[in-house]
Amino acid sequence: MKPKLVDFRQEQETLRLSMREGMLEAASRLLLEEGASSLTVRKVADAVNCSTTLLYSIFGGKDGLSNALYLEGFARYKREFPVYAAQQLGAPITRGIDSLYLYANYYHAFARRYPSYYMVMFGDAIAGFVPPEASRIAAWESFTPLIAEFQHCMQSGALPVSSASAAARLMWAAMHGVISLELKGFYLKHDHANHLFQSAVRAVLFSLQHPEEHPTK
Repeated sequence: MKPKLVDFRQEQETLRLSMREGMLEAASRLLLEEGASSLTVRKVADAVNCSTTLLYSIFGGKDGLSNALYLEGFARYKREFPVYAAQQLGAPITRGIDSLYLYANYYHAFARRYPSYYMVMFGDAIAGFVPPEASRIAAWESFTPLIAEFQHCMQSGALPVSSASAAARLMWAAMHGVISLELKGFYLKHDHANHLFQSAVRAVLFSLQHPEEHPTK
């Protein structure tokens, strides 16, 4: 029986992907445990016992690593939403206005669970980092379920027909505004942030349900 030939290029690529995954995991751990301010190429390299040169060759520098963390944040966001929904409902996601509140509550819970990730995704946690256009497009795809839910609400008559994408952006802006202030410590009490967040979501949905009372033009 002839020995199996080794495909050097394939083995090399497998090793590279394994190292990249390990480096990203180490960077994620640093981000969650110590915050974005501690995220340096040197610290990540030390965490996996490799040279900074190797890390640079895999990620192309700190911007590449930052972009990987940016995309990983949105991947977690998309991956965990169905689990959260099932825990809250004990059943498949219901449709209609209630599902919009469910989505909003998940968004709030995610930001509180992963504040450092959230600030990388939506804030200025990593100084000087600007996500490339392709990454921003991929990130916006995480809001596809919210847009789809607005579309369903409009088709079912729960909301007047308008732009589902614009409605999703309006709701996101309201949620993000409150959460950004919360994560930066502008609210002295947890309940204050909860109340303002729920009020902001209700105000957006009320304005969409009654556009004639809140003209946008």
